[in-house]
Amino acid sequence: MAVQDRGTGRPRSVTPSRKVLPVARAGRGGGGRRGSPGGADGLGERLRAARLARSLSLRELAERSGLSRAFLSQVEHEKVSPSVASLSRIAEALGITMSELFLPPHGETEGLVRVDDRVRMTFGENRFVDEVLSPSLDGKLLVLRSTLFPRSDSGPPYSHDADEECVVVLEGRLDVQVGDVWYELGPGDALTYASRRPHAWRNPTDEDAVAIWVITPPRY
Repeated sequence: MAVQDRGTGRPRSVTPSRKVLPVARAGRGGGGRRGSPGGADGLGERLRAARLARSLSLRELAERSGLSRAFLSQVEHEKVSPSVASLSRIAEALGITMSELFLPPHGETEGLVRVDDRVRMTFGENRFVDEVLSPSLDGKLLVLRSTLFPRSDSGPPYSHDADEECVVVLEGRLDVQVGDVWYELGPGDALTYASRRPHAWRNPTDEDAVAIWVITPPRY
């Protein structure tokens, strides 16, 4: 698989109080990592509330999202949780963005977010953690600090309804796919791309990677 070498620019081959919201990886229509049932702030309850607010049955949501009714039921009961790509499809079927599942849609556009006040989203066991650095979705940017665990990845390539995003690697190594091209990024490297292009990432090393993502407008 082609990866852009940082040194030469030529393609080379590579081997393919805080609020914690658990999100595990799962494939289309079913299997995934098991997670503990969440509380009132759990992702499953938020998704169920959004579905009921739109008077949608699980069958209707399954038809809109292309995911199975059984899988969606497990997501709502937090028996399993979706990958980023599957969560994006569920949010689109509900007519919302993924960001709205984790952040209040209205709030201060300017403000200090203390480290202990960050919304913290844990995606699966031994996968990755996103910390939201933005105070709300009313501004023009969504800023995330991601800790990407060894050998973790985002799952299948996905796209979302934002204009542009930039990832800056702070620690470790990160491979980012945009379209058919993989880019190898190290500390200090930055990559900017259109959010509507299919993209994905992976940490191919045995150490954590830490990166900052900036997305505009704030749609995740």
